Amino acid sequence: MVFRGQLDGRLALASVKDTSVSLAVGSHWIAAWDRGGRLYSLWKSGHTFRRGLNGRVLHKWTDHSRTGVPPAGPSPQSEPSSYDARSRVSVEGTEADALVDEASAVLRRMLDVVALDPAAWSDRSGLSPDAASLAVFERCARFDSKAARADADRFAEVLSPVGILPPDQYLSIVVQATEGCSFGTCTFCDLYHERYRVKPADEFSAHAVAVRDYLGDSALLRGRSVFLGAANALAVPMPRLLEFFDTIERVFGGSAGWKPAPGSVLPVHAFVDGFTGLHKTAADYRVLRERGLRKVYVGLESGHDPLLAFVRKPATSRQAVDTVRAVKDGGVSVGVIVMAGLGGRRFSEGHVADTVAAVNDMELDEGDLLYFSDLVEVPGTAYPQLAAEADVRSLPLDDRLAQIAAIRARLVFPAAPPRVARYDVREFVY
Repeated sequence: MVFRGQLDGRLALASVKDTSVSLAVGSHWIAAWDRGGRLYSLWKSGHTFRRGLNGRVLHKWTDHSRTGVPPAGPSPQSEPSSYDARSRVSVEGTEADALVDEASAVLRRMLDVVALDPAAWSDRSGLSPDAASLAVFERCARFDSKAARADADRFAEVLSPVGILPPDQYLSIVVQATEGCSFGTCTFCDLYHERYRVKPADEFSAHAVAVRDYLGDSALLRGRSVFLGAANALAVPMPRLLEFFDTIERVFGGSAGWKPAPGSVLPVHAFVDGFTGLHKTAADYRVLRERGLRKVYVGLESGHDPLLAFVRKPATSRQAVDTVRAVKDGGVSVGVIVMAGLGGRRFSEGHVADTVAAVNDMELDEGDLLYFSDLVEVPGTAYPQLAAEADVRSLPLDDRLAQIAAIRARLVFPAAPPRVARYDVREFVY
């Protein structure tokens, strides 16, 4: 349902959908909320602000000059993207508050105009916003900076920090069966700081209920799938894992009201690494598929074993391939992640050749995903220091793009190919 009217002397469109609410004013301002009333996106004159449930706001814009100097905007300092001149910076504190308050205030002005003259806003049939639509708009307008800060505090009570998700899962419902990473040795990773532990079944059950209750109607936007976290949740032994899947089906089942098909199983997705992924057989993955598992993401990073050893990733390329094949033999799709630039020029030739061999051996198809993720050297991780000591120099943009192109050119798939996409970990917000 879309209503048209005038706001601040410009044409404005207010939309109410099953999953979200949006307001566009003129051609340079658009805000969007989920049906729980939480602001999740604001776009202003080429600048995108994406707000996560944890309160973090990611500001992104395109710098066509590639100089690293963005156009005028609220966040003037950032580093240009290594891929397509996209720049990004985290927005916090009073600056984040101002963005949330701005969206709330503009929507409030729209509601005031409608209250004064209901006929000034109408849909294509000439009908003004009904009481139900106005109630939804009102709910979103109440999400000001004070409400946003309180909501972020509540989020922190329900979920531990969400380290990372695959891009196609940014709008999933995250439930955390584990905390931390089961091995935590990768020198390039700075995502998981908690001590690794597996939650008891009763604790996970209470956690899942808390997530569902916290999301409320926000799950209408995020309820396409459940992501079972954290870093390596499928490493959990089968008996406990099946208890987790029982809980997911019970808590996020058809009785929740927002699930698309009552009585069906909500799709479940998760990470697993090649080292622990082999602890489960194709038969195990087949059982998990019957319980809702639909896609497993495997961080191959590289098919070059010397490089994997250099970055201290506890899996060989053979183990990663065997894990992927076991998952697929179990009827579950995979998302495979390859890291461009890892190991610099020193490892580049072996990285390309062996990664091609590994991915070809996985026999990916149209139900799968193949992600290419640029290496991001995070200060404080071991990788930059180890690379400097070994004289491993970072690859510039053109070389990373050439590396990706060289890998893709030599890939051979048995049938229709998987979807191939970029994966920039700096774009993640939840």
